[in-house]
Order: sequence, then structure tokens, then C-alpha cells
Amino acid sequence: MHIYIEEKLDHVKTIKEYYVVMKGQERLKTIFSFEYYNEDSNEDEIISDEEVLTQLFTRLNRFPVYLSFGLHELTDSGIEDVISTVKQRKLLYTQTSVNKRETYMIIEVNQPEDLLQVLEKSLSLASYNGYYLISLTNLLKFETRRTRRWFVKKERLVPVVDMTEPTTFLKIGFDLENVLIFSNEACFDALEKIEAFFPEDEIEQ
Repeated sequence: MHIYIEEKLDHVKTIKEYYVVMKGQERLKTIFSFEYYNEDSNEDEIISDEEVLTQLFTRLNRFPVYLSFGLHELTDSGIEDVISTVKQRKLLYTQTSVNKRETYMIIEVNQPEDLLQVLEKSLSLASYNGYYLISLTNLLKFETRRTRRWFVKKERLVPVVDMTEPTTFLKIGFDLENVLIFSNEACFDALEKIEAFFPEDEIEQ
């Protein structure tokens, strides 16, 4: 596997491009993007998106982590699989309905094995541009904001990322092409610190 990491210096543009509504945006310190490729790997060396993310959080060794996503963006069978997995593994979770069609789920995960299981049941929605965050604190709130949707601007209850306290979260990019790391913590404020969370021989210079 090969990993390419770059810093996104234009925070305002990146936040807008990836549709992140944020509280405390002025406290955001860094945004990094990383991509990973399996093209040149042998078949037995290829690892899944779920395994890449689980390995990253295992190296970080900061649990619990929180998975926040639009439950409504999964199929009915996908929703059943997620809820069944969460209950079977006895994980804490909340569901918030912002309107008749949209429900968001936040799951607290305390160990890598549980993280991998939940990712395997839910990360698929990110592959068709669903809302998906993984964070080191429970930072997703729901607030009424004036937003535009389908050319109509009005007050809506929307998911808001709270950056007013020290925290870091990952936003899964469109079609799973990349993963963005948003942080206001010192341990994520330089490229070499991000690189330290990945195997040295896999990073593209």
C-alpha cells in the first residue's frame, strides 16, 4: 500500500468543498488529506478501507472514538445490520432525527475490534458520498442554521461539528477517494506528526 499526505492550507475552501458545518471554526489549526493505494500490492497485501482506518486509530491509541453518520443514507438491510452489530457488541449509541427523512447515528467505540466491525457495516455509505465522520470526542451537535438546499434557503436543523474544545475528526472524502483530518490539537499540527501514524515505508515522499 502507498500513502500520500498533503496539507490543505485554504481552510475556508476545504470546509465548503466537503460540506462541513462547524462551530468554533476559528480554532481549527490544520487540515490534512491522505490517500492510499493498493495498485502495486500483491493480492495478499491488499487491505480494505475499514482496515486502514482501524489501523490508524489503533496506532493513535486514543479510544473511545465516535462514528457519526447519516443512518438514513443506508439501505433498510444496511440499517438493520448496523443496529444489530451495535447491540450485539453492546456499544453506546444515539439517534437523532432532524426531519422526517434524515436520521443521524453516533456510536461510541472503545476498542479496535469493535471499530472494524462497525466500519464494515457502515462505511459503504461514504462510497456514495454519505455523511461520515470519525472523531476523538463526541463533537457532533445539531443546531438550527439557515442553509440552502435545492435552491431554497431556510432555517433547518443540521449536524454541526463543535471545534470549541481541543479535538480532531476525520471526514471521509467523496467516493472514499481520500480522508481529511481536521484538528485543533498540537499532536496533529505538522506533516511529520501525521506521517508518524503510518508505516514509514508506505509513505510517498
